[in-house]
Amino acid sequence: RGRVPEEEVLKQIQEAPIPLNVMLSICHSAFVKGDHTNFEIEPSFGVEATALFPDVKYTTVDEFLNRFL
Repeated sequence: RGRVPEEEVLKQIQEAPIPLNVMLSICHSAFVKGDHTNFEIEPSFGVEATALFPDVKYTTVDEFLNRFL
């Protein structure tokens, strides 16, 4: 598995033309920074899935990708 340092990703975003830089920025936000999962669920709004189904073993992205290595 190859790793790309975050600094290199940021450099590629800065040097990429529009609209590629927008797509790279979104991917950086979601997959490097984890912005799409970093939030709390208000109890009045809902519950997290693991609370609803505590007996289910969820597969992490890392576990899933390790199947292909």
